[in-house]
Amino acid sequence: MNNKGTGVMVPDLRRVGCPGAVARAEAELGIRLDTSRAVVKRRMWGAPSDTGTWIRLQLWPAGDPAVARVPGVVAASALTGVPRPGWYRGVRWEAEGLVWRADELELVTERTVIPAGTLRTDPGLSDRWWNGLVRALHGVATTAVPLPQQKVDQQGFTERITAVFGGGVDTTVSSWGGLHGDMGFANLTAPELVLLDWEDFGAGPVGVDHARLWADSLAAPDVAQRCLVEFAPYLHSRQGLLCRAYSLVPLLALPDGEPLRAPAEHAADEVSAALRRSSNVR
Repeated sequence: MNNKGTGVMVPDLRRVGCPGAVARAEAELGIRLDTSRAVVKRRMWGAPSDTGTWIRLQLWPAGDPAVARVPGVVAASALTGVPRPGWYRGVRWEAEGLVWRADELELVTERTVIPAGTLRTDPGLSDRWWNGLVRALHGVATTAVPLPQQKVDQQGFTERITAVFGGGVDTTVSSWGGLHGDMGFANLTAPELVLLDWEDFGAGPVGVDHARLWADSLAAPDVAQRCLVEFAPYLHSRQGLLCRAYSLVPLLALPDGEPLRAPAEHAADEVSAALRRSSNVR
C-alpha cells in the first residue's frame, strides 16, 4: 500500500510479516515473543512475551502526521475508572522510510465477546457487565485527559452523514469529548469487562463510541435494543441521532448479503425520519 503524499510503500503485515521488526522489538525491550500466538492486522502485529506481557507493533510512513503525536495507547494510560490494559513502556525506531513503534502492555487473558467479524446472537452479557460498560464509555466521553489527536472533526462528521442522508440536516456538533475510536464487540471482553485496542484514542463528537457499538450489534436485535436502552442519554438526543447516522454509513456500503447490511438499511430509515422530525421541531 502506498501512503498518499509520502511516496513510501507501507507493507501489509498480513501478507509479508515483520520478522525484522519483531527481532528489533525483542532486542530493544529485552524479551522474547511467542510468534505462534501472534495477532496480525494490516499495520499492526501483536504477541505475548516470555515475561507475561503483550507486545504490540505498529508502523507508519516516516512523514505520517501520526508519528509526531502522543500515541493513543499512551494517552489512554492516564484514564481512571476505565478497565483497559495497563501500558508499561514503548520504543520507536525508523527503518527504510518507515517508523515502527513497539509498546509493552498488560496481557489480557479474558476472551473477547466475539473474536472478529459480526455479532449475530445475544451473548448473554450480565447486567453487571452492561453497567460497567456504561460507566466506562461515560468516563471516556467525559475525560479530562489531554487527547492526542482529533479522530473525528466537524468537517469529516458532516461529509460522511450528508453523503448518505442528504444535506438538509444540521450536523453541527454541540458536545465534544474523548473517543475510544474503534468501539465494537471484538474489542470488549467478557465476563469481566476490559476495553482493548486504544491506538485510536482521541477526540470527537460525544456519542460516536456508543453509536458504533449499537451499529455493530444490529445483526443481533436484542443486543442492539439493549444498547439503545443503556446508552439512551447518548443515542436519543439530536447529537445521538447524528452519531447513529455517522456510524451507519460504512454499513450501508457493505455488499448485499452481509449480515449488517439489511438491518443497517432499516435503521437508517428510522434515523433519517427522526432527524427530519427533529429538524422540523427546531
